Amino acid sequence: MKLVPSFTVALALAMLAGCGASPSSLCEDKCDCTGSCSERDEVECIDRIEDAERSAGYEGCQDQFDELISCIDDEFVCDGDDVAVSGCSRPMAALTECAGLDVSALVWAQF
Repeated sequence: MKLVPSFTVALALAMLAGCGASPSSLCEDKCDCTGSCSERDEVECIDRIEDAERSAGYEGCQDQFDELISCIDDEFVCDGDDVAVSGCSRPMAALTECAGLDVSALVWAQF
């Protein structure tokens, strides 16, 4: 019976961590969709998006970054073995305007 409370706490924490999009969840979805990612490919995808997030934060553009990541998560469609993301031009433009093309392109290139 001692496992039940700790299991409940662990489940609640996992659910909280799962709120919103994250680089790891987006890259995992991409790799699941394409079926062509090695473990290394997935880790590199995560690293690139996290690098972009750090750069966006450094530039004071965390909100714009979060908006683009959220849009990608919302619009993500697995179309056969390809990822399709549409409808994110406004958040992409906002991040580009705030943090520069290098940051937004780094995110977009992963999808």
